Amino acid sequence: MTALFPKGRLASRIGTFRQLEILIAVAETGGIVAAAERLHLSQPSVTMQMRKLAESIGLPLYEMVGRRMTLTHAGEMVVAHAKEIFECTHRLETSLNQLQGAVVGKLSIGIVTSAEYFSPHLLGPFCRRYPQIELSLEFGNRKHILDRMQQNLDDLYIFGFPPEDSGIDVTPMGVNHLVAIAAHSHPLATQGSLTWLDVANETFILRETASGTRQATEKQLAALGHTIDKHIVIASNQGIKHAVLARMGIAIVPALSLDDGEQKDLVQLPIEGFPLTDHWYVVNRQHKDFSVIARLCRDYLLGEGMSMVEDATRYWEDNHKPKLPTR
Repeated sequence: MTALFPKGRLASRIGTFRQLEILIAVAETGGIVAAAERLHLSQPSVTMQMRKLAESIGLPLYEMVGRRMTLTHAGEMVVAHAKEIFECTHRLETSLNQLQGAVVGKLSIGIVTSAEYFSPHLLGPFCRRYPQIELSLEFGNRKHILDRMQQNLDDLYIFGFPPEDSGIDVTPMGVNHLVAIAAHSHPLATQGSLTWLDVANETFILRETASGTRQATEKQLAALGHTIDKHIVIASNQGIKHAVLARMGIAIVPALSLDDGEQKDLVQLPIEGFPLTDHWYVVNRQHKDFSVIARLCRDYLLGEGMSMVEDATRYWEDNHKPKLPTR
């Protein structure tokens, strides 16, 4: 059987890297319109470049079912290999910059929203040390970050409740204390000590079911023989804290998601068995071909970053007040 593409000819027929970039954007955003907005191009330009790429490949790359666009099998294959091509060019760029003695390049980190408050403080010293790095922080709920990891969109990930996946490396970065909070005006806020029976009939403000914080909370409570009966679901850490302030209920949140400014409005409830203890984790896909920058950042997070998390956690344990990790 004659090969569809004679060896060495496909690379010469694909027009530009830009066409591959457009295809990836269409695949990730789900359509021409969204891809055009992301890339600051006109819709006709995106459509034309997609058509030219399909012509050079010799197979349709997507199909329309009503208003819905889906990639063909060929389109999925081209997207997967296009991402490998861009990863390769990124590594080449980094290597060439190293020859010039500069640490330059791109670094993308996916971070669950429960860590969005302290992670910028954690990464601040790293950014100041390597100011020429183009850093991208992608915050999202656990499902969103898991989806990004499955698509290999980022170099590293920070989780509070890591996925159970044999294809990833999971390394603890520090203790994640889960603390119970209430508004200062709540009747329980003035109590010197509490048991679970004192709060069992309270309404708890919880994250969505798939949230790492919620899964860790329910797992730790189950180990203590406790369950939450009445609850309200809010899919936002900031929304949960405002709901607590509005006396809609009490909540269990990571201690490092609190800051000094909230101390005057919120109180940590002294419930027996609290804080619940989990960990923060640095996660990456196994056998990840790290760039120099990604490896530097991973080593930093598991070295200096871990020390900063430990210092902030120790401060909380000694003072029962929040402290963001800084250096």
